[in-house]
Amino acid sequence: MTGKKWFITFLILSLLTVLLIGGTVFVVDPFFHYRGPNRQLFYLLGDQRSQNDGITKHFDYDAIITGTSMAENFRASQMDSLFGVNTVKVCYSGATNKELNDNLKVAYDSGHNVKYVLRTIDYTMLVTDKDEMRTDMGEFPVWLTNDNPIDDVKYLLNRDVIINYTVPCLWRFVTGTDGGYTSFDDYSFTGNDNTFGVLEALGGRSSFDEPGEIIPATDEELEKLEGNVSQNIVELAKEHPETTFLYFYPPYSLAYWGGINENGEISKYMTIIRKTTEMMLECDNIHVYGFDLETDITGNLNNYRDAGHYSPDINTWILDTIAYEEKGDFGHRLTKDNYLQYLADFEDILESYDYPALLSDK
Repeated sequence: MTGKKWFITFLILSLLTVLLIGGTVFVVDPFFHYRGPNRQLFYLLGDQRSQNDGITKHFDYDAIITGTSMAENFRASQMDSLFGVNTVKVCYSGATNKELNDNLKVAYDSGHNVKYVLRTIDYTMLVTDKDEMRTDMGEFPVWLTNDNPIDDVKYLLNRDVIINYTVPCLWRFVTGTDGGYTSFDDYSFTGNDNTFGVLEALGGRSSFDEPGEIIPATDEELEKLEGNVSQNIVELAKEHPETTFLYFYPPYSLAYWGGINENGEISKYMTIIRKTTEMMLECDNIHVYGFDLETDITGNLNNYRDAGHYSPDINTWILDTIAYEEKGDFGHRLTKDNYLQYLADFEDILESYDYPALLSDK
C-alpha cells in the first residue's frame, strides 16, 4: 500500500470510528439530550448538572422536586402518594437560584403540565446576582442545555459520557439487566453517605461568642435580593398560575445561626427573609413554608451532618407537614396574616438562644 492510500485509509477508518462512537452515544443517550430513556436499557442517574436538563425535557411527570442539596433526600414516591402526582426529582447541589429557575422553565418550554413544584429557598443563596452561576463547580454543560446542535460534539464524543455512562449502559443490556433507570427516591439521595451528630454539626467549633458589631443589610444587598427573587423565584409563578409552588426555607441548625449571631448578622438575615417572603406572598400560587420555630429539630444537632444539612427523616417530616397543611391548617405555612409574627418569633429565638449549650453534648 502506498503512503497516499494508507493515509486515505487511515482517515476513513478514523472517521468511521468517530461516527460509530458518536452514533452509539446518540442512540443510548445516557443524558437524555435527544429523547427519553430507551425502555430496553437501564440508566444510572448520578450527574445532576448533565442529566437534569434531559430529565426535565423528556420524562413523563406532573410534579417536580428541586432545589439545592437541602432537597436531595426527599423521596419522590412520598410526594406521589401524598399529592396524587407523578414526580421527578431534579436537585442541583449548591445551585444558585438562576440555575434552579432555568431548569424549571425547561419543564414548561417542553410542554409539561406541572401541578406542583416543591423547592428550597436557601437563605445562603438569596443575596446573589440574579444571573450568577456556580462556575467554581466546574464548567456548566451548556452544550446540553442550549439549542445549538453544533456543540453537541462535546456530548457525543465526551470521554466521561462514553466510558462512565454509555458503555456500562450497553453492558447491562448485554448481560440481561431489565430496562429502567435509578428511581427518583434514590437519585441524588445522600442520607446513607453521611454521619449525623453533634460533632459533625459543630464542625470543630469550640465556642459561640457574643456579637460585637451589629451588621444591617445594605441597600446594595437588598437590591441584589430583589432582582434575584423577582427573576428567579417569583416571575415563573406569575407566568404559570396553574401550578402550585411549594417553597420552603430549609431549617438550618441552631449551630448555623449561632455563627450568624456571633457575626452580628441576625438583623440582616431577618430583613432578607422578610423581604423575600413579602415578594413571594404577592403570588397566590406560591405557598411559603418555614420550620425554624421548631427548636426541637434545629436545636437537636443529632439531626445534622453539618451546620445546615439535616437528615432524611427531616425531609420526610417536612413533606408530610406541607401535605397536611395544604389542606388548610397553617401551622408552618406563612401567609400575609401571620408572617410578621413568625419572623418576630424567629428573631426572638435567634437573639435569646443559649448557643454555648449546644457544645455541652460534644
